Amino acid sequence: ETKNCILQVAGSDQWGNITSGIELIKKKLGKTAYGMVMPLVTDSNGVKFGKTEGNALWLDKNKTSSYQLYQYLINLEDSMIISYLKSLTFLSKEEIEELEKKHIEHPEDRVAHKALAREIISDLHGIDSYNKAVMMSEALFTGKFNELNSEEIEELFKDYDKTVIEKNVNILDMLIEIGAASSKREAREFVSGNAININGEKVNDLDYVISDKDFLNDKYIIIKRGKKNYYIGIKG
Repeated sequence: ETKNCILQVAGSDQWGNITSGIELIKKKLGKTAYGMVMPLVTDSNGVKFGKTEGNALWLDKNKTSSYQLYQYLINLEDSMIISYLKSLTFLSKEEIEELEKKHIEHPEDRVAHKALAREIISDLHGIDSYNKAVMMSEALFTGKFNELNSEEIEELFKDYDKTVIEKNVNILDMLIEIGAASSKREAREFVSGNAININGEKVNDLDYVISDKDFLNDKYIIIKRGKKNYYIGIKG
């Protein structure tokens, strides 16, 4: 009525609202309006992405960081990956078919997942943000945390509790302080059993003492116990 807008575009779940609007416009104004809907992007259970569903992925990297987006995309269900490549990237039909072939032959390589992450993150946040997300993910996988700066370490472990750790403390006492062990006996078992890594380096010396060199960027110390348990210390 005020903007002379005759077309509304939305997701397919808005079809009912749009057609109601078209009828209202015709009855009240005697004008013809149109609606165009497109398939919703859903997860493998058919649930759409959004705040209401609690699975929103924000385009703003200050709300969903490049690293968080990379982790989500690289861990997507195999059944969804080709569909997302078709609908969310500008790759050609031939490129997607080649990725699909590799995906079917060697799904464990996650070639299609990595391509999806590269295309989406590069388009939204830029290639530098994508490269940083990859580097952070590889650091978490390989333990090469010395290649990260303080900002990247903070982003990588922002959901982890951080414990103040003083230098010149014995490794057994530090493991208890940081929550990686509940007692000295347990701490000894972890250390002597090769279950403890400090900043990606295995430590099995029961007399090891934490010093300045153990703090990345003169600030963080990253303890890994076993395969997946991380604990973060901040230099006191």
